[in-house]
Amino acid sequence: MSRFDEFVDEFVFMAKNAADVASKKTGEVVEIGKLKYQQKQAEWDLEKAYAKLGAIYYESQNSHEDFKDAIFLAGSEIDELKEKIKQTEESIRAYRKLQRCDKCGADNEVNALFCSRCGSPVSDAPIDATPPAEPDKAGAPIDVTPYAEPEDNEPGAPVEVE
Repeated sequence: MSRFDEFVDEFVFMAKNAADVASKKTGEVVEIGKLKYQQKQAEWDLEKAYAKLGAIYYESQNSHEDFKDAIFLAGSEIDELKEKIKQTEESIRAYRKLQRCDKCGADNEVNALFCSRCGSPVSDAPIDATPPAEPDKAGAPIDVTPYAEPEDNEPGAPVEVE
């Protein structure tokens, strides 16, 4: 094999790797966009649920009927929507490899020891920074293992996240 052929093979290999990385990043951006849309939709639904609860309460004050069941159902709907928003926020944080400070609520890098806003120690509990595997168009899961610079400074080598 000539040197030119080796150069072309190496170039093709590097181009394929770059395309794979770009494809994974694009997939992450798309997923974050979908999650943000779901979150915004849940927030709109939450506003409607609060308005509905207010209307039920108002009617209950102007009527002698029992509205306890309707108020309970509206409250349950609000609780479900709040939980959905919380789960969506956690999923977005996982894709972005962030963790939330227990004291002030600021987002910090997963490997941060202290909060960047308030300086308090970040939770000792291990954070799973790996977002859920999403199937690609062929149905096989896409590997979204986080990468970091290893201690021996070899760029691009996979590192286990604890």
